[in-house]
Amino acid sequence: MTGIIIVAHFGLAEKFLEAAEKIAGKKTKKIAAVTINYSKDIDEINQEITKAIKKVDGNDGVLILTDMFGGTPCNMSLPFLKEEKVEVLTGLNLPMLIEVIDAEHNQKSLSDFAQYIQALGQKNICLASEILNKKPNNGGP
Repeated sequence: MTGIIIVAHFGLAEKFLEAAEKIAGKKTKKIAAVTINYSKDIDEINQEITKAIKKVDGNDGVLILTDMFGGTPCNMSLPFLKEEKVEVLTGLNLPMLIEVIDAEHNQKSLSDFAQYIQALGQKNICLASEILNKKPNNGGP
């Protein structure tokens, strides 16, 4: 299974993980959460991410999920990028994380899995009024 690390601001990583595990109804040892707050220095954050990678990597690669592109969690994760070993996916949302937990026995390559989770996350960004006001297509004009 691909190892997963959530890197996010101010406790959000832990809260995302807690919510996703409760919704999915299971926990997995292949996910770690790393909090970024401004009381930590760069070396401490690097050490935490390195430790998390070692914890979750089962030689199937590691997908780092961050809250937003360009933020400190993303910027601190980018140096760990390594083709087919570590990938960084930004814009984490709850459906993405639930799928990661449910896909515990996924057999996709790291790259394919990251693209799948990205597409799923994008698909789950919706404008409710557009969905609720959509008229069913009954085959007529």
